[in-house]
Amino acid sequence: MKIFLALLAISLPLLSHAGKFEQSLVVQTGQMRESDLIVRNITDLTNKKTCLTFYIRTSGTSPITRCYDAVSGFGANLNQVGHIKADDLVVRKLEDTKNGMFCLTAYVSTPGTSPAVDCYVNKQQFKDHMIESGHLREGDLDVRKIVDTGNGKTCLVAYVTTKGTSPSLVCYDSPSSNKGGLYQASYLKEGDLVVRKVVDVESKKACLVTYVSTAGTSSHMYCYAE
Repeated sequence: MKIFLALLAISLPLLSHAGKFEQSLVVQTGQMRESDLIVRNITDLTNKKTCLTFYIRTSGTSPITRCYDAVSGFGANLNQVGHIKADDLVVRKLEDTKNGMFCLTAYVSTPGTSPAVDCYVNKQQFKDHMIESGHLREGDLDVRKIVDTGNGKTCLVAYVTTKGTSPSLVCYDSPSSNKGGLYQASYLKEGDLVVRKVVDVESKKACLVTYVSTAGTSSHMYCYAE
């Protein structure tokens, strides 16, 4: 009995370190760098999802991830097909030719920023690049209207002109000739909170943009039919 207990005591440390081999089904299947933007492609092989993770090469950044079905097996094939630089704002349009998707990413090239991203299915009937078709500046808020005519999409990018800010980005369906401007229809300030109602005339959309007027803030945008 004593011999058995002694052998058991010796074998217990060995058993505690033993573990079974597990396969990892989430893998990095590609990466892309465009100036200070890094995009990593992560694929979930089990669920046939491919995910793009965006972050900026600066201190204090945070990543953001967007996932969609990997219709062509696994992974993605990314190309930058559009680029806009306006003041501190950078907007990049990426095409995933393997899965038929476009992703728009917007960020401000300052420490502490994080990108905003929206992805949508490629329904392009003809070759077309994104263009800036409207700009609104109210106090410390900047809102820019980006149009992807080939896909019938309009995207609004809002950010606060302060250190460490991160933008917000919302895309929605728009008319084929979307040339109307933006205007502020209403304004509310309660304590540190600022709320601005911004209207996209041609798309007949209203967006509430909310933020706090302090360094390091990020705007949030919610859009609906006007």
